[in-house]
Amino acid sequence: MLSSEKLSDIRVAVLGLTGLICLVYACLALFYGNPDPMPFWIPGLAGLASAAIITIAARAAGRKNTRRAVDEGYFADSHRAQRMAYWVALLLYPIFGLLLSFGWVAPGVAFAAMGTLTGAAFLLLFVWFDLRGRL
Repeated sequence: MLSSEKLSDIRVAVLGLTGLICLVYACLALFYGNPDPMPFWIPGLAGLASAAIITIAARAAGRKNTRRAVDEGYFADSHRAQRMAYWVALLLYPIFGLLLSFGWVAPGVAFAAMGTLTGAAFLLLFVWFDLRGRL
């Protein structure tokens, strides 16, 4: 049986890896000017795999340890990350609007980068807040 701390560690590691995959995808799309710099299904598959891994780990931990891992600190970190990621996502619109208006980014590239950056913002902010809370 997994402990609640181990479950939290797994959650942070998996979400952090998924966030990094999304960030790398967006950066590569912008760098190469190609909306699919790697196979397009990799960020989505990473998200599905992280959900499956977290679900399996939660089942292995049991109800008590899962409830301990999803405490008020988890909800506070999640809500804070949601609030900040919302503003990051909103700021992407004027930034990419300018990039598109000057012709520096193609519309397909902007769409791919904005989509993956929005996901990466929440995931990486959540991981950051969770790790800061542990120190």
